[in-house]
Amino acid sequence: MKSTEELVGEIVTIRTIVGEELMGKLEGLALNKTILELHGLRVVTLDAGGQIMMLPYTLTGQDDIIGLPTRHVLSIVQSMTDAAEGFREETLAEPTSE
Repeated sequence: MKSTEELVGEIVTIRTIVGEELMGKLEGLALNKTILELHGLRVVTLDAGGQIMMLPYTLTGQDDIIGLPTRHVLSIVQSMTDAAEGFREETLAEPTSE
């Protein structure tokens, strides 16, 4: 099992304490490792046919990087290869600078 620090730069899957499954590129840790900085954050869900789909975490937000407090995280793991590839295709997995 990799530590959170070892997952920086990887596409990760997060389970929150309320049961949401999220996927994003872990860009870093902030505020004494209490905030996960995630690019392209998506909510993983199932469509009516039972197929996995990813929805943007925020529909109207402009930030490429979302800060997620670690107190809301139950677990964080490296995403499966197929899921990570789908994420990359959808988000291009590179933060944009303004």
